Amino acid sequence: MNIVARSSLLLVTLLAFRAVAADAPADATASDSKAPVVEATAPPQKFVNYGVGLRVGGGANLEENNNTVGVTSLDVRPYINGQIHPLLKFSGNLDLNTADASRIRVLDAVAQFEPSQFFNVWFGRFLPPSDRANLSGPYYQNAWFYPDVVNGYPSIYAGRDDGFALWGQTGGGKFKYQTGVFTTNSNTPAKQGIYTGRLTYNFLDPEPGYYNSSTYYGTKSVLAVGGSVQYQRNGVTNTATATTKDLLGFNFDVLFERPLLGSDALTLEGSYYDFEEGDQGQSFFVLASYLVGQKLGFGKIQPMVRYQQFMPTGGGDSTRAIDGGLNYIIDGHNARLAFTVQHRDLPTAASTTGIQFGVQIQQ
Repeated sequence: MNIVARSSLLLVTLLAFRAVAADAPADATASDSKAPVVEATAPPQKFVNYGVGLRVGGGANLEENNNTVGVTSLDVRPYINGQIHPLLKFSGNLDLNTADASRIRVLDAVAQFEPSQFFNVWFGRFLPPSDRANLSGPYYQNAWFYPDVVNGYPSIYAGRDDGFALWGQTGGGKFKYQTGVFTTNSNTPAKQGIYTGRLTYNFLDPEPGYYNSSTYYGTKSVLAVGGSVQYQRNGVTNTATATTKDLLGFNFDVLFERPLLGSDALTLEGSYYDFEEGDQGQSFFVLASYLVGQKLGFGKIQPMVRYQQFMPTGGGDSTRAIDGGLNYIIDGHNARLAFTVQHRDLPTAASTTGIQFGVQIQQ
């Protein structure tokens, strides 16, 4: 057989084998050659975030025969939070404030179990369910000064307590519930825990998450109505009579914010507090601000005014405070300047007027 014949025979044989292989079931060939492929499961996502917040304020305090000047407030807050599993997260924050003798405090230390939008469990030290002002804190207020004339719920430091909370939301934050049991020290009698609860409903844009802000600088349309209550058995001590009384405090708060033409934004906020059950009086504050959308330089101007009043149980003179100021918003709550004048009328002391310039930066 010559070379041409042999080559032709080899070619025909190869073509015939290829045709038979093509007719054979594909899965049978694959199953005979190797085991099925099992895709590896991706490990749970882990991350750690860190940052820092800074507030510096100073100016003049004008009081009859006692005028002073100086840097009156310094606050530094290192932040850290992260996730070791999609269901398990954490946050830990510290605070150093000159109003607290420049001591370093544990601000937050929270273990967060978050299996769903509707049901979450937090355990540790953090802000308990309370009023909007407390859940915003000084870094997310509309005003420079925190509203300290009105009633405040009991706390260890900066509004924080130790305990656990159950909370959840629907509609991405349209409706939100928060409840929990807290203490202000590690030796609290079992029957004297602080029982807390809060409900919030947003009629316009939702506010997702456990915390909130007192302004969104026109990035949301907000009409939020909320209410909080706290109860503690023997939670109030009368030092004059050495007697105790149950504490029952509650409040209602409203935030309205509406973006307007030209990127302007109008913000209105108010809150009412009733701590009569516990002989701690009633109080309220109202606030209005207007953000001018047109930039002036590299920021936006926001004039603001707020009025606070505290009425003691049983009558008597009220404590009043009025703030007026001009905020310069550079990057929302991350970078802003404030010039504020606050006048306070006190029932048992001389009236004071504070003039302060403040800088807030956080990242």
